[in-house]
Amino acid sequence: MKLSEKFARQETEETRLARIARRRISEDRADSVRRLYGIDKDAEPSAVGARDTQSSHVCDVCQRRFSLPMHLGRHKKSKHPTVAV
Repeated sequence: MKLSEKFARQETEETRLARIARRRISEDRADSVRRLYGIDKDAEPSAVGARDTQSSHVCDVCQRRFSLPMHLGRHKKSKHPTVAV
């Protein structure tokens, strides 16, 4: 693959967020995650846009948002290894 093709394939942040928002997980898996974190199903916001308000874990360097702290840690280790974690 040519380098220009690689960069042409890169998506914008808006496109990436739209692609991620389209992903759906099974109800069983969602229930497992809710039980793991002690989230009540009735207290969960139903709107897709409300997910952004739940993303309280933000990268200090690039301001990318994550819903889980382990995702933020993985991002910092892989994308910003020189910055102290």
